[in-house]
Amino acid sequence: MDTVQSEYILSIKDVSKSFPGVRALDRVSLDVRRGTVHGIVGENGAGKSTLMKILSGVYQKDSGTIIFDGQIIDHTTPHESMKRGLAIIYQELNLVNTMSVGENIFLGRFREMKGMRGTHAKAKELLENIGSKVSTTKLVSDLSVSEKQMVEIAKALSFKSKLIIMDEPSSSLTSEEMVELAKIIRQLKEQGISIIYISHKLDEIFEFCDIVSVMRDGHVIDTKPKSEFTRNELIMKMIGRTIENEYPERPRNVGDTLLEVRSINTRKLHDVSFTIRKGEILGLVGLVGAGRTEIVRALFGADKVRGHKVLIDGKPVHIRNPKDAKDAGFGFIPEDRKFQGLVLPFSVESNISMASIPRFTKFGFIRKSLEKNIAAQQVKSLSIKTPSTRTAVNNLSGGNQQKCIVGRWLEISPKIFIMDEPTRGIDVGAKYEIYTLMKEIAEKGGAIILISSELPEVLNMSNRVLTIFEGRITGEFIPETTPADRIMSAALGIVGGES
Repeated sequence: MDTVQSEYILSIKDVSKSFPGVRALDRVSLDVRRGTVHGIVGENGAGKSTLMKILSGVYQKDSGTIIFDGQIIDHTTPHESMKRGLAIIYQELNLVNTMSVGENIFLGRFREMKGMRGTHAKAKELLENIGSKVSTTKLVSDLSVSEKQMVEIAKALSFKSKLIIMDEPSSSLTSEEMVELAKIIRQLKEQGISIIYISHKLDEIFEFCDIVSVMRDGHVIDTKPKSEFTRNELIMKMIGRTIENEYPERPRNVGDTLLEVRSINTRKLHDVSFTIRKGEILGLVGLVGAGRTEIVRALFGADKVRGHKVLIDGKPVHIRNPKDAKDAGFGFIPEDRKFQGLVLPFSVESNISMASIPRFTKFGFIRKSLEKNIAAQQVKSLSIKTPSTRTAVNNLSGGNQQKCIVGRWLEISPKIFIMDEPTRGIDVGAKYEIYTLMKEIAEKGGAIILISSELPEVLNMSNRVLTIFEGRITGEFIPETTPADRIMSAALGIVGGES
């Protein structure tokens, strides 16, 4: 293998990659300095994931040169990449839930560790080095998301990694867990380990990264120190146009009460009652685990509820399951689109049409021409980027997958749209499109219940917010006129009341 000395841990020169009908990367060049945090930003579909999969050996490049730690890398596999010292931590963490922490860290290398005792001893040492107190004998299925990330990082360090790629590492983390991630990034950098940090959250890019590269349509548009970028410039380079504000103006035509919920009680929720009006966006604010998702799942009939009452337009409705909820006029974007919202191997048209199947089914058979027409209309109206409606939905970017779920429900015109983390893992441009859709739904008289871990998103899009703490509503606020710290205090259970 050829050796080339360089001041960079990684040099990518004119790398291209094509898939049938799509040129994912077009002569991409990128250099990552040793001991730095190099941010990569771009819209979904810009080529970030394809480039990372080439680096980690999941895909093979069509052309170009990759030099890692002085060696020219031609063809490689994920295992070979790890052994060279190049590790990737995917947004969907790549661990075996039924195995222990120690077994996951040294999977396939137990003999090298001289059995289970050596495996757990070395795993404990690696975890302690990054400040983690997770037991190595604990099952991965019993860990929090942040603990699983610690295991992934320890696994990367077990291969003596010189470069760690972090793909959307904060997408499921709480604010407290983000503090721990920040500490780990600083520690890794102090040890001379380079990091490629991919995120749609620009605050993180400006906080963690030394250098930032912008990708768009399979090209690297610009690379320079983060201090030389402004936030607006970064957005403009990512999406190819300017956005005057990251959020559209919130809906203004709020009408009469549409939904009234009385006394939701479950093992997690305690006497939850609230109303929402036509044309209103109601935000739910709380820490992860506070009960926000449990409220909307109970409302949608996905979880068992004791003794509650639901009224739509003043009339009682009985919701025992999601079908009842759909028939009553609810639509639901779940927080995990890949596992709860989509059937990934199915086509775009099958995923969009799921809620409408009774409309184009005759004698138990699906009329495919009608299904295709419904999907094509939503693809056009929502500007879903897909080669065709028959493309498997798992081949679409995150933003376009999310639009497929939105299109599914828009097709049946729900009165009340529940959106749980509607912009998780999607880029700035796609976020703005989702926000615009939310505003349009509200302006047509629909109502939206919005849950998001990004507080600015809830505060800028909602007409009214409810704070949730330990399964109870602790406050009701108008975000336009209430300081964010007061709202967060209520979400932490410190104060309550209305404003």
